Amino acid sequence: MGDTIGGMTSPSAVLGGAAAETGVDAVALTRGQRFVAIALVTLQVGLLLAMAATVATRLWQDHIWFGFALVGATVAVWLPELGRARARRWWFLYVAGIFAYTLLRAYADETFVPIRTMYVIHIDQAIFFGTNPVVWLQQRFFSPDRVTALDIFTVQVYWSFFIAPHLAGVLIFLWRRDLFPRYALLVVGTMYLGLVLFFVLPTTPPWLASQAGSLPQAFRVMDFVGGRVSADSYQAFYAALGEPNSVAAVPSIHMGVTFAMYLWARDHYPRLSPWLLAYSGLMGLSLIYLAEHYLADLVVGMACAMFAYWATKRLMPAQYAQPARAG
Repeated sequence: MGDTIGGMTSPSAVLGGAAAETGVDAVALTRGQRFVAIALVTLQVGLLLAMAATVATRLWQDHIWFGFALVGATVAVWLPELGRARARRWWFLYVAGIFAYTLLRAYADETFVPIRTMYVIHIDQAIFFGTNPVVWLQQRFFSPDRVTALDIFTVQVYWSFFIAPHLAGVLIFLWRRDLFPRYALLVVGTMYLGLVLFFVLPTTPPWLASQAGSLPQAFRVMDFVGGRVSADSYQAFYAALGEPNSVAAVPSIHMGVTFAMYLWARDHYPRLSPWLLAYSGLMGLSLIYLAEHYLADLVVGMACAMFAYWATKRLMPAQYAQPARAG
């Protein structure tokens, strides 16, 4: 069985590897040293969990200083770990990177750059010969008078974005820890490429363009479903995740990250890649139907994922010298 148990790294291998990396004999650690090591790891994990919890609340919006103070404290506590070749240091990149992305995203609509609306409408209409796909889908399948199973399903696909990539990261870390750094860099890299465009090209989504009169009859379906299922819960989640910047439409990070998951699986778990490609397709159709994004937004999101994928392969070429696992 060696150092793995069912594909997972055994605790003894982790302890031995950590000791080898630091040059410390794990057996020779005194009780005090063990306590300090455990306390440090607990603090590191606690700060990352605090970041994750804070993203899902209004705390960092109501007290913006708290968000930046949390970033500073986390960097200080994780700094000794970053110089060591341990897989867990990539959790710092993943969680702290996404948290910092969330903070910065809230400021992307507060610059001197004008907010744009019409160019994405024109692109989509040029592709579909004068027809806007958001309007076309909603005219045939959506009614503001009732909530259908299709409405609920597409909203569930939309919200799955806030679970699926992170659950995948945990599973990769547990079963194939050697591949987690590349996954973390790919996902976070995709998000930061999108962040650059949020600052450079703030763009209104279809539902907001419709409210301004630029796009006819495009409803934000999530408002109807959220109001029917649990209005308070929906408003709380939207206030935390969507309200800080309603004009971060280009690119679609939902599409970019789900497509990045497919690209990662294509290299390392080919049997999963068709399912993740189908998930990306469902995500794209849902985003258009819900009036959250145009097709052009989705294409730019996929382009961000492909660029991050290309860059990651060159930054971490050793992983691509290994044969891909079919499982």
